[in-house]
Amino acid sequence: MPPVDEQSFLEFSDRLEYVASKLGSEPWITVYEYTKTEQEQVSYYSGLVRPGMVEQCLGDASWDLHIGHGMPGFVFYGDGRSEYLRFGDDNGVEPFIIDRDFHGLKPSYVEVSEEFRHFHNLYEDRRKGIFTALDDSGDDVEVIRMTPSKVQVRAKFLKEYLAARDMVMLLFFDFDRWSSKTLEELGMEKQSEDVQKKSHRYIRWVDVVPGMTDPARKTYARFMGKKMVKGSENYRPSMFSDRESRQYEEFIIGVDEEGDNVHFTCDEEKLANYFGKNPDAPHYLTPVFFDKAVMAKYYNDPAKYRVEDSNLHCGGYWGLRLDNNHRDYVVVYLGDLGKLAHKEQLYWKSFNVVPDGNVSDVAFRRSILGQWTDADEPALAFKASYRRFRDRWHKQFGWDLFKPLRPEDEHYWTTLHVPASENQKEFDDQVMALSKVLVERLNERAITKHITVEPNDKGITKFQKYLDVVEFPDRQALITLLRNLNDLRSGPAHVKGKTYERASRHFDLDEKGQSRAFSDLFVAATALINSLDAFMVPNED
Repeated sequence: MPPVDEQSFLEFSDRLEYVASKLGSEPWITVYEYTKTEQEQVSYYSGLVRPGMVEQCLGDASWDLHIGHGMPGFVFYGDGRSEYLRFGDDNGVEPFIIDRDFHGLKPSYVEVSEEFRHFHNLYEDRRKGIFTALDDSGDDVEVIRMTPSKVQVRAKFLKEYLAARDMVMLLFFDFDRWSSKTLEELGMEKQSEDVQKKSHRYIRWVDVVPGMTDPARKTYARFMGKKMVKGSENYRPSMFSDRESRQYEEFIIGVDEEGDNVHFTCDEEKLANYFGKNPDAPHYLTPVFFDKAVMAKYYNDPAKYRVEDSNLHCGGYWGLRLDNNHRDYVVVYLGDLGKLAHKEQLYWKSFNVVPDGNVSDVAFRRSILGQWTDADEPALAFKASYRRFRDRWHKQFGWDLFKPLRPEDEHYWTTLHVPASENQKEFDDQVMALSKVLVERLNERAITKHITVEPNDKGITKFQKYLDVVEFPDRQALITLLRNLNDLRSGPAHVKGKTYERASRHFDLDEKGQSRAFSDLFVAATALINSLDAFMVPNED
């Protein structure tokens, strides 16, 4: 609805200031819009031109490209010749938005320039109506927001594109307003002006439209024109980026004689190496210690991050070498931290602690001595043994003792870890995950082929009978572990009751705490898996 001052509304007092100062300089720039209310119709469109054409285009206020135009086509000459034109005419204006219309036979829609989308490698989420890019940390950044009636583009990405192509965008605007009152009733006279500024051009008028019979539109007003948007002045293609524009955080690498923390940058260019570089500086391989809770971010988003033995990956976008075999901390070499995006460095810095000892023996043997060494951190060791056991069992017997997880359950495996703290939710989640791979995925159908099954036998009981048949010597310990793990799972899966309390006592949760108890559970499970492996599968050597 118009403001109380209808005269100001028809004179576009609000729009005049907006076009002069804000249009084209906002964080999100509207490049297409067609909306209509009771007393106003708003239209935006956009096109790209070479800088040398701007003066010509600002020579009048009319649009140089109209909605629905700019499609490929031909021009035909009198002598029978034809010429293919990318944008349908030769006025030098390239559409940024393509209006796709199928004459009512198919739904119409708008598209953003394919070259712009490819330039920034944008991903389309059609359900949300957004296009996203990845920042240097691998996080999503919204670049385009689309609805059927409006398209907005993040200014930074648009201006980088304009700079890369040495183009200027023309934002076309057309605001139509009307009133059910006559000019006389409004106390107004006809108005008309044509204004040209350095960056924009517009016409504005208030009048009566001859022949208009609509009683709601006795007075009509229009504000139409265009404004240019230039590319970023600071943009440079990435291969020419100044290295010093990157940011590097300082991390705690020790303490001084007073016991105060000593910090140093993770910038590789300022660190020592084995070839004599910066001899008085800390070495690239200086260990930096972090609270294990630093990994929570990555475990909590398994669709994006993958935590492996000695490595962290963000899809195929970036990776980080780390020592996650350390029992108490996560350790990363100082120089490797400098390869992270600055935002990621800040995240890690928030978990930085004073160094406590050195890297794990596994990390030392692998990274310094170049030796092949198995993981010994409980969760990593369990995963390695479990994976090896499944492969060897299938090769030996032709069937899986533990069936593969369903695709929708894969995250239970990828996020399986020792809880970093006494956090009940994290503990419950890990109990659920371990129970999934050790209990729920027992291959009951294959097992029952080797045993006599009673009507009420369930998975663990069937497995126990199978172990009895093969006379596995540690069967009682393995079955006891599985039953108590399954009872412990009753807490996360249901209301914690007597079975959970019994399992809690078995694993000594009250005395050990959740983190240590779960670590010990991994150790026991690994030992039993290895024992079963050695008993059932002949040594390949």
